[in-house]
Amino acid sequence: MSSKRKCLSISDKKKIIEEIESGKKKKEVADSFKIPFSSLSTILKQKEAILNTTDAQSSRKKRRLSEFPRIEQCLFTWFNQVRQQNIPVSGILIKEKAKSYAEMFGISDFNASDGWLSNFKKRHNFVFKKICGESASVDEDICNDWQMKLQDLLCEYDPKNVFNADETGLFFKCLPDRTLTFKNEKCHGGKLSKERVTLLFAVNMDGSEKLRPLFIGKSAKPRCFKNVKSLPVTYKNNKKSWMTTKLWNEWLETLNNDMRKQHRKIIIFVDNCTAHNNPPTLSNVRIEFLPANTTSKLQPLDQGIIKNFKLLYRKEIVSEFLACLDNNDSPKVTVLTAIIISHKAWNNVTTQTIQNCFRKCGFVKTIDNEEEEIPMTLEVDTQHNTLSTVLNDQLTFEDYVAIDDDLAVCGSLTDDEIFASFNNEEGYDEENDEEESPEDPIVNSKEAKLGLRAVLSYLQRHDIDDNVFSSILNLDNTIDKVNSSSCKQSKISDFFKK
Repeated sequence: MSSKRKCLSISDKKKIIEEIESGKKKKEVADSFKIPFSSLSTILKQKEAILNTTDAQSSRKKRRLSEFPRIEQCLFTWFNQVRQQNIPVSGILIKEKAKSYAEMFGISDFNASDGWLSNFKKRHNFVFKKICGESASVDEDICNDWQMKLQDLLCEYDPKNVFNADETGLFFKCLPDRTLTFKNEKCHGGKLSKERVTLLFAVNMDGSEKLRPLFIGKSAKPRCFKNVKSLPVTYKNNKKSWMTTKLWNEWLETLNNDMRKQHRKIIIFVDNCTAHNNPPTLSNVRIEFLPANTTSKLQPLDQGIIKNFKLLYRKEIVSEFLACLDNNDSPKVTVLTAIIISHKAWNNVTTQTIQNCFRKCGFVKTIDNEEEEIPMTLEVDTQHNTLSTVLNDQLTFEDYVAIDDDLAVCGSLTDDEIFASFNNEEGYDEENDEEESPEDPIVNSKEAKLGLRAVLSYLQRHDIDDNVFSSILNLDNTIDKVNSSSCKQSKISDFFKK
């Protein structure tokens, strides 16, 4: 991939069209504006849309700050929730809801006047529009307009600094024999709420950087976490195991700090999930929202990256399931098991898959109009015969992979939950998950090294790369370092006991 491309404003594109229409040769125009011939062809194809677009204003008026920020934060969260449900909202309803939040905060001097409402609308840059019945479907015109805007945005960033982030729900415990129970379940609550988690993935445009996943569970301290000090994901929890404004903003601030330390400025494209709608002020991360109801076409993670992750995750679950069947064991998947398998699956999503998904969404122009297929094949064919004995006749492996496609990742909060999120109240479930299986036995350094030798003995009988031996050596050295550190700490503790 190339680094920065030449950025053309709408005015520049209009001049290009004028010069072509005046009779100039395309090669001369392309050379004059220092753009490749493919870019010129794209501009000419978008001629009508470009000529109907006005130049963006270079500056914006500063918004007047609110005297009651917490009331407006709650109100803005509530407003976005009801609008996403296609519920019409009037000015009177907004004023009544604002009074309700003011009462919850104990603010007696708040006046929901017409003047306040007008300023509130200006501060949050929205107007009351009629809601159309087709609003939930993808609008092709909106998608085309977005593609034009996207190219202008991409001019300002290297591919490595262009990110997409998105959440997905996962029925992490679902074994192949329970697929019918979970199929098409949205899981806003109820019996299956303990069976689900939410994961946030973020990846950059050239596929060189897959950020550490955010893994959101229900319990603050699952029993399987006992004696566990390191995880390959960032683990958070709340009562519904889904994304909230608080968790999203914390994740953004951590990302911003990381980018500031790296002296990088990035842009991150996200959908209009209710949890995303009140982001903090960030110095090194620019947030760009995708148009509503278009993510199925415009969001790279939705174009195959998340699906690829789930294919890999289910493959590992199937392997665990079949191994338990062979040993007459009862298969169980804990939160810790799900974290380890999720890490492996995410790590195995390829750079090619990521690049292809960004390309499919228009982030990268396809050469000669050829689209590469997104690789989805997995080595599960040999397991299909055995798997068919535990799957319902009406279900396939593809059904099993897609069981949580409709799973909610964020949702409508109650007034109490909205109030709590802006009143510094956690409200998280601190109880252990009683359904977790017993914790794994503690392994000492001697047992760990013996296990590593068994792995080495197995691999030596096969034709493997030298890098694998280096990895095993690194693991062996790590075990020695951890053991040495533990021994030193024990000696220090024993010294102070004397």
